[in-house]
Amino acid sequence: MSAPPRQTPPDAARRARGFQRAGRLVAPKLAAAAKKRGFLETRLLTEWEAIVGPDIAAATRPVKMTRPRTAAGSAARGGTLTVQADGARAPEVQMMLPTLKARLNAALGWPAVAQVRLVQAWGFAEAAAPCGGPPEPAAPQPDPARLAPLVGDVSSIGDAGLRTALETLARNVVSRR
Repeated sequence: MSAPPRQTPPDAARRARGFQRAGRLVAPKLAAAAKKRGFLETRLLTEWEAIVGPDIAAATRPVKMTRPRTAAGSAARGGTLTVQADGARAPEVQMMLPTLKARLNAALGWPAVAQVRLVQAWGFAEAAAPCGGPPEPAAPQPDPARLAPLVGDVSSIGDAGLRTALETLARNVVSRR
């Protein structure tokens, strides 16, 4: 009597290849996200500091990369890179634009950037603190009738830090809406 044919699991081919680099797995998704933001070169996003250097990268970030279209509809060589500069450092970055353009073209391997457009920002969006807006509502006060038995149970604990932490937990649980 012969054994039934062995079925291979669907991920057997992937397992046979062994480990893959994380960059290979993430690259298609990163490329799609970068194209939505106007980037044709994802390396500008992922390797910005390595390309332009830490001095320029500390004050800038790439915003958008566009390339002019030719009459045939294909992208022409040499696009416009829009770079956001942080507030007061924008004039300094303006003086470094020739260096920035040379570093970008050297890293990308061909004259990919014909022009660098600088926009000034007062702090980057990720680091911006919320200003104004309605104040947060006050935390609700716990019901004393529900809280008293819980605090009474915790009061017999000898460690002061643990007792305080458990009392705070009890207040948060009882005051939850």
